[in-house]
Amino acid sequence: MKSSKLLATAFMSVLFLSACDDDDDDHAVVTPTPAPVEEATTIVDVAVSDGNLTTLVAALQATGLDATLDDETQTFTVFAPTDDAFALLGEDVINGLLEDTDTLSDILTYHVIGSSVEASAAIGLAGSTVEMVNGDMVGLSVSGDDLLVNTATVTTTDIVTDNGIIHVIDAVLMPPAERGEPTTNIVDTAVAAGSFTTLVAALQATGLDATLADESAMFTVFAPTDDAFALLGDDTIATLLANPDVLSSILLQHVVGAEVDSITAYTLNGMQATTASGAMVDIAINTDTDMLTVGGVNVVTKDIYTTNGIIHVIDAVIIGDVEVPSEMSTVVDVAVENGSFTTLVAALQATGLDAVLADPDTDLTVFAPTDAAFALLGQDTIDALLADPDTLSKILLYHVISGSKIMSDAAISVANSSENTVETANSQMAALSLSDGTLFVNQSAVSATDVMADNGVIHVVDQVILPPTEKGTPTGTIVDVAVADANFSTLVAALTAADLVDTLADESATFTVFAPTDAAFSKIEASALSGLIADVPALTSVLLKHVVSSEINSVAAYAANGAMVGTVVGDDVSVAIVNFTSYADGASEEIAYDAVNQRFVGGMGSSNPGLSLYTFDSDLTTGGSACNVTCADNWPPLLVTDGEVSMIPGVGTVMRDDGDMQVTYQGRPLYFYVGDSAAGDTTGQGLGDVWWLSTQSQTSLQINGSNVTTTDIYTTNGVIHVIDTVITN
Repeated sequence: MKSSKLLATAFMSVLFLSACDDDDDDHAVVTPTPAPVEEATTIVDVAVSDGNLTTLVAALQATGLDATLDDETQTFTVFAPTDDAFALLGEDVINGLLEDTDTLSDILTYHVIGSSVEASAAIGLAGSTVEMVNGDMVGLSVSGDDLLVNTATVTTTDIVTDNGIIHVIDAVLMPPAERGEPTTNIVDTAVAAGSFTTLVAALQATGLDATLADESAMFTVFAPTDDAFALLGDDTIATLLANPDVLSSILLQHVVGAEVDSITAYTLNGMQATTASGAMVDIAINTDTDMLTVGGVNVVTKDIYTTNGIIHVIDAVIIGDVEVPSEMSTVVDVAVENGSFTTLVAALQATGLDAVLADPDTDLTVFAPTDAAFALLGQDTIDALLADPDTLSKILLYHVISGSKIMSDAAISVANSSENTVETANSQMAALSLSDGTLFVNQSAVSATDVMADNGVIHVVDQVILPPTEKGTPTGTIVDVAVADANFSTLVAALTAADLVDTLADESATFTVFAPTDAAFSKIEASALSGLIADVPALTSVLLKHVVSSEINSVAAYAANGAMVGTVVGDDVSVAIVNFTSYADGASEEIAYDAVNQRFVGGMGSSNPGLSLYTFDSDLTTGGSACNVTCADNWPPLLVTDGEVSMIPGVGTVMRDDGDMQVTYQGRPLYFYVGDSAAGDTTGQGLGDVWWLSTQSQTSLQINGSNVTTTDIYTTNGVIHVIDTVITN
């Protein structure tokens, strides 16, 4: 039982009451009430009562550390990750840690200092390291007004308890890798890894392999992977290999002549490091992604120790201010000579912009769509644009940044920043973002970078970047627009049932609504949907998951790629740009993506590899497959036979009447058609006006996994983006 402190002394009062009869004196003694005893409030008590630290409490209990942090005779400082912070690890990781209590204890004690440290004192220690209870160090720094512990942001400070202080953080701290006893030098380690073949070739071409193999010296190398070099494109890599002096300057920007581990790097947040080339590179922590960056690019793996230093892996090459030689002249010359930009060149000529981009006195950054990118628009659209030079000119200028030459590392640096939009030559803003190693401009994927010209640089994009819709002067509210569109009848009925019509018609407020169509609602089984609409509290909760209490246009949404956005109900929804072309087919894959035709086909692990896949309108409202027995003879379902389905976002399964598991995309069961015999056949398209190809654009903006199919429908009180699936989770 916890000890208590006595805050008041007891005393006794005696009241003498006199009656009218002097012979009768009654002496009444009143027993005092003891003063209340205050219970001690420990770090564990506060964590338990908080409600947002339940995973932390469960972890402490699993390891027995709850007793340690409940000890009133000790004093601690705890950097406490919230439930949301733990959730970033993923449920499988959390469950694994709860079963591995030794590792979990090491992680938890890495969040604890064995003394009381207030926020003001911690801020005073910014730029230095502090030892934690597990014996490892953390790096403290500041970003604006925020205190950072490693890359985690302290969101709440100085929660005082009777045995210490709690500071709440937004990410779980992971102890740094142990140095151990490495046996190979930096170059041998890179060779053995197998993922640095281009880097090794570059080091050999410049003679720097001998330098970085020298075990009498110590280095830190920020090592770009093969994928990082691939972003430069084959032509740029070939140019660099042919110019070893330039290549050497670039490579030495990745080297520091001392050993700098990740913890030390964290303390350098906001500062610059001098590289072996003499160039200064920025060291920063991106508080939105909790990533360490160097020269604007992400450090994706830290602390690979070698016998002569340390390697940190990065996801892009740092070009900096090094001038990459160009073998050709202007941007237009490069595009003409390349041969993959014939449609772009024709469009430039049709608008007269070829002369603008050939100006040798202007620095340009051009995001250049390939012929394949233009082909995705369809020939009719291309012909219409060539006949409408004003519209075409606006689109083309949206691919150009005038007045600056932005190399890939600078573009990635912008993408990793909190201000990741840029103004294009048509005066509209575009968003740069980075996810899964792909740089995006709005929703378009960059497939090659740093194609040099005398007057600028070209980055190749795989989709034409269409300018966002102008806001104009809307005349109707969100509700007015939804009522006027027959595709939102179910949404309007649901808003009416939940009494949310007046809320979303309020012109004194501003909202963003991710609006599911009737077809989206039809993916829900009919009785389940009826039950949801009848359950007003549940319906209200679901609908408000689609509403944000501010205006987020499409460019702002693209800029939020990889982030979470808070809804009015208090839940966060994920924002992601998915590049379907990045998902490769394999021997065990039931489903694959046909990037050329922008549709799903049978994977190598299916019964019909490469054949087109279809959806069936009669499945809508059933919650499953309505094509069984005879129907399935003509429309064989795409089945999962190995117990695992593809990792393509939106792909799932549903159980058929016979117990087989059928593959779905965005909740729609997928089928082959017996009339198709070869890859590319689409003879089932439109049959009975109920069978349709399962199509999907190469890239997609997704909100909590739902595809945004139409953006920027502006209203007098906000903006609507149309989605293809109801957000329920």
